Amino acid sequence: MTRLPLAFVMLAGLTGLAGCPDNEHDYKTWTKKLGDSKESERAVDRLDQIGNPNAIPALGEVWLDQGKPGRVLQVIIGLARPLTPAEAEANFKTDYVKSGRPASWEKALPFLNKALSEVDEDNPRSVDSAGKAAEALGDAQLGEGLDALIEFTSKPISKKIVSAQILAVKAIGKYTNDKNKAAAALVKIIDRDPPQNPRSAKSKEEGRALEEKFALYLGVSGAAINALGDLRVSTAAKPLAMSMYRTPELFVQIRRALVATGPSAKDDLVKILKGEHAEVNQLFKDKKLDKYCGDKGDAPPDQCQAVSAKDFYPAVVLGDFYDENTVDALLTALKRPPQAVYYMDDQPSPNTQHNAIFDALRKIGSPKAASTVYGIWSDKATDLNTKILAISAYPFLTRDGKGVAELGAIAADNKADDTLRQEAATAFARLSTDAGSLNVLEGLADKYFKASAEKRKEADGKPKAESDAADKLFEQQKKDLEKAKSDLIKLTNDKAKGAEEIKAATAAVKAKEDEFKAHKKKHKEATAPYKQLDAASKAYKGFARMFQTHIARIEIAIRCKQDIKCFAESLKLTPAQSSTNVAKYIKDIKDWTDDEKKALVEANVERAMLEIGKAGAKAADLTDTLLDAAKSDVRLVRQSVLLALPKVAKLPCANCESKLDAAIKAGEGKSTIGDLNLETQMLRNYFAGGKSPSAAPAEAPAEAPPAK
Repeated sequence: MTRLPLAFVMLAGLTGLAGCPDNEHDYKTWTKKLGDSKESERAVDRLDQIGNPNAIPALGEVWLDQGKPGRVLQVIIGLARPLTPAEAEANFKTDYVKSGRPASWEKALPFLNKALSEVDEDNPRSVDSAGKAAEALGDAQLGEGLDALIEFTSKPISKKIVSAQILAVKAIGKYTNDKNKAAAALVKIIDRDPPQNPRSAKSKEEGRALEEKFALYLGVSGAAINALGDLRVSTAAKPLAMSMYRTPELFVQIRRALVATGPSAKDDLVKILKGEHAEVNQLFKDKKLDKYCGDKGDAPPDQCQAVSAKDFYPAVVLGDFYDENTVDALLTALKRPPQAVYYMDDQPSPNTQHNAIFDALRKIGSPKAASTVYGIWSDKATDLNTKILAISAYPFLTRDGKGVAELGAIAADNKADDTLRQEAATAFARLSTDAGSLNVLEGLADKYFKASAEKRKEADGKPKAESDAADKLFEQQKKDLEKAKSDLIKLTNDKAKGAEEIKAATAAVKAKEDEFKAHKKKHKEATAPYKQLDAASKAYKGFARMFQTHIARIEIAIRCKQDIKCFAESLKLTPAQSSTNVAKYIKDIKDWTDDEKKALVEANVERAMLEIGKAGAKAADLTDTLLDAAKSDVRLVRQSVLLALPKVAKLPCANCESKLDAAIKAGEGKSTIGDLNLETQMLRNYFAGGKSPSAAPAEAPAEAPPAK
């Protein structure tokens, strides 16, 4: 090779040193390349990986220049978020593994605000960026960010930006450092008059248009209600109370928010029940909310129906406060005649305001209401439904056992309504402490066992023989039809068969199908007598088991007497132990199925929790035991624990929120206790009410049915 001059080699070396590549791990290396169309995308990725917040201003400029792409804004938000050392290590941000990374929201704030203020409703990417910016501002809780969120949520609701507006509303609810300002903005949202209800539409086309607009309104309003619940500001109580009537479709969310708001909400609710709430009274007068005049509101006045929404909604929520000082207002409302809460398609709601009032009294459990409720169910003039509701609530109120004998008499009365008898038997078992009462229940069980045996004997005679014969004949007829269909398929696939032959065979199968419909009808008629008798026999046996199961409620009261710890031990009982405990009272316990024995445990627990709840503060030491039991997915167990907890737990309760959050999580997705998971959440909000927010509440369950 030709040797190059030494000077040339040295010059080449110096030139090489001058052209050394930039440091790959320095954010400045990549901010320089953001403007290069070929390198820009890679530069954004590398800046994201490096994680240095000083890159935010350069990224922001590129975000503006490139039309606000969501990916770049997402990186800006990611760089602005704080990182703990553990988070830094998990995300390979090596520069921050030792000390973590502080938040840099101030650097991102100008761009987050622009994402909201300059949103292009016709550009889905811009709307998506607005949503991301809203979430980030909620986490940042910077004052200027709150102003931007408020301005954005003040825009008219539209289908194009509603998703981002809902995220912005949720973000406002995170501003716990400026709660009053945030709450005032949210109140303005829920104070908006709702658009026309789609049920009032006069045509399908109009209905569809109204439906979309109404759904958008509910989406934003519902988010604002939830956010107010998260903020827990006492000034939100009155607007939330008004919302019960403006948007009854959102009542479940309003209920949750009112309880989280704290004790101040009770004042408004009590005033409503007493008829002293000026704003609610005016709203009812202006909107005629005390009457249902058809879905379209066009029924003549003399055809309008009175509704009880004014009493129903506040009564439900007052029960969630467990305050005996509200009992007088509930009893005042109870004097008004029962009426449907709402109508839909001219059909009344399944419940009246009395359902809500009695349920609230049961939850509060105050003996102040016992005498009044006793008077209601013991009065022969009381209507059947109200009597049943009163009997159901009574055991949770009385402390002296008054009326036990009367309840036993109702349960034993063969002429009384079945539902009334069942409710009376349950109340009897929840109250009795007398071993002699067990004879009443065994006597009732024996009556139903005898009735069951009689129906079984009747069923297993001629009706069963005829049913078996009908089954056998019907099975053969079914096989004949299936064979005919199978033969037809083979025939149609046989190329040697002509069209006329296939046509004739098809007609024959069609005739057989018509004939089979007649066979099916005859089979149903022939088997009906046996099925009816068989079902009656099983139902009577079920009633007998129900009365026997009630024995477990009385057995534990006799065994534990007034020993609170003995009652608490019921939460550890096994079906075998419960069976042993009642063996001397239930003669055929050895014949019980496993599921039937489980019902004994549930009955033991229910009575035990009822007694613990009545003990009140004396049972405060059992708070943690009950909190742990609130996780149960056995319906009656969880229900009973939830009723007892607020009566024994001292306020403030240090770990009630966290343990009830765990119970809520344990119940997620379990349809059998869906409503009880809501009640668990309401109890959690009761313990949290008025305090600074801690853990976020779980998602809302299915909403209440719409009301007029």
